[in-house]
Amino acid sequence: MITLTPTRRRVARDLARAGTVVSAALFLVSLTQATWPNAAVSAAAQNAGNAQILAPSEVTLGAPLASGGSATVFALTPPSGASCTGDSTAGGYRVQSYIVPASVDPATLTFGPQGPLPAGTGANLRQPLFSGAGTPIVNKTTAVASAPGGGGLLTGMPTISFGVFGASGPQIIPAGTYNVGFACTLGLASATQLDKYWNAQMTFAVDSADKPSGITWTAVVGSTPATTTTTAPAVTTTTVASGVTTTTVKSGTATTTTTTVAGGATT
Repeated sequence: MITLTPTRRRVARDLARAGTVVSAALFLVSLTQATWPNAAVSAAAQNAGNAQILAPSEVTLGAPLASGGSATVFALTPPSGASCTGDSTAGGYRVQSYIVPASVDPATLTFGPQGPLPAGTGANLRQPLFSGAGTPIVNKTTAVASAPGGGGLLTGMPTISFGVFGASGPQIIPAGTYNVGFACTLGLASATQLDKYWNAQMTFAVDSADKPSGITWTAVVGSTPATTTTTAPAVTTTTVASGVTTTTVKSGTATTTTTTVAGGATT
């Protein structure tokens, strides 16, 4: 029989209590991992609009960029007011980035800690976008919602380039057209993880003269803001003098003048 001194009894009691706390913590972790992927996210991810490929400036985003090389720094910008369904602080939402072949529907993507899954290069390219400093754009936080339960705005997204791939550029991104964009996610990779996404397309070509990665890109038409032309309405002017009526119609750059003489003659 083992006799416990008062000191040993106290140590044994403390260890038992500690074991209970650890077991409870592990249970909570297991419960979180089991329920997190099934959080309330729409089963069908929402295409929330086109992202725009813009030239960055020191203060604000500049004009659309039509093309560039691997070292070209650009901003991929979703529409004004773009937000996840919830924010990061209260809702646990995160912002991801991706580049995948154009044949891959962004609505089908899932994401892990390092980007879209399954990670791949070449014909199976699935990678995050990288900042100009070479940092993967993954698990970014949103702005805090302006009201409880509100959406979290996409803010603070870094500028992007493809220089991080170095001399392996053509092997990582072969010539072809690719979807690039941002996505909101909630929880672990699952069929319901993806919340919303904003997409653009870029066509890549191999160019041995490009440094450092040997690739160039062109924005696909429709990925940059469209130009809207407004035509002014037609303006009609009528004058009457000495029995002669003159009507002038201006529509755009065209001008038509009609003269009617009293008695019915028209010229």
